[in-house]
Amino acid sequence: MVLLLVAAMALPPSWTLVLGGDLMLNGIRPGSGPLEHVGGYLTRADAAIVHLEIPLTRSQARTALKTQEELRARTQFILKADPAHARHLAEVGIDAVSLACNHQMDFGPKGLAECMDALSRSGIGLAGAGADASEAFRPARVPLHRGGAIAMASVLSFVGDRANRKAAPATGRTPGVAAWSFGGTVSGAARETIRRTVADCRKLAPFVLLAIHTGLEKRDTPTAYQIALGRACVDEGADLVVMHHPHVLQGAELYRGKPILYSVGNLVSPLPGTTALFHLRFREGGTLERFAVTPCRISGGRVAPMPAKDARAAAARFDGLCRTLAKRFPHPESVPMSSRFEPESAASAILGHAP
Repeated sequence: MVLLLVAAMALPPSWTLVLGGDLMLNGIRPGSGPLEHVGGYLTRADAAIVHLEIPLTRSQARTALKTQEELRARTQFILKADPAHARHLAEVGIDAVSLACNHQMDFGPKGLAECMDALSRSGIGLAGAGADASEAFRPARVPLHRGGAIAMASVLSFVGDRANRKAAPATGRTPGVAAWSFGGTVSGAARETIRRTVADCRKLAPFVLLAIHTGLEKRDTPTAYQIALGRACVDEGADLVVMHHPHVLQGAELYRGKPILYSVGNLVSPLPGTTALFHLRFREGGTLERFAVTPCRISGGRVAPMPAKDARAAAARFDGLCRTLAKRFPHPESVPMSSRFEPESAASAILGHAP
């Protein structure tokens, strides 16, 4: 029995992961194929993980946590999308989604339950929200297509407690999202919380991914809190840290040998924009071997890879974001991802392993 358990926990000698940003499916019609042009990249990876920013629900019961004054001032938004999108997400190859964010409870417990049910029925793993805190903090075990699995925990962690409360954190008795309320400081107590989260993940799989919803919207440079939090997660045992909330791309670093992506932007949205898919290839022990980006453009509620000329320029911009991050937040155990790995490497060089 012990040997069988060890075998089930083992990772392949080499395996690949594709990461994408926020799924902003509000206003996008089901059946319109918002992700069909990137599905080939998603299905060829051993696992594809993205962030679901809004609930998939038909509920009309809007949250009372976001006031009419805030909505009129456009300092808060209430968003949702049709649950029928879940089938499309599965068809294009998405294996798991992170849920912890400031919109997942926009339509209350009913909206969350409908969303989680739609994802589960479509075979998509999830983490970051639930009927109570225990379920919300429960990591997802994400099987790899070639055997083994990784574990993912999803949490929200804004600097201000008020902003965290607006997102409806789960409690011992009420539904909501997983939230770390650290007050913008990564203290010893915060590190212990992170350590426990990593330990819970490690019970499910040898590789731990932490997906964290934090940062400032529309800002292409991480905040000091993002940097401190991301590095603390690695210090406490995480193998990969992925952040979202700014809705734009930010730089990435290799800190103590572990990748931290500070914002992966929007993967799809009703608004036009630029984004990217991130391709990572690891060795069995969790060491990053290769890293590449596929620059993409969002238009008409659909995302597609950029033409080669535009992609080269976009990759160079991402390289610049990584260098800027390194200059503003230097650390002797950190290098910009783009200085050690080629962001313009063809994704096929990473994903083209034999099945």
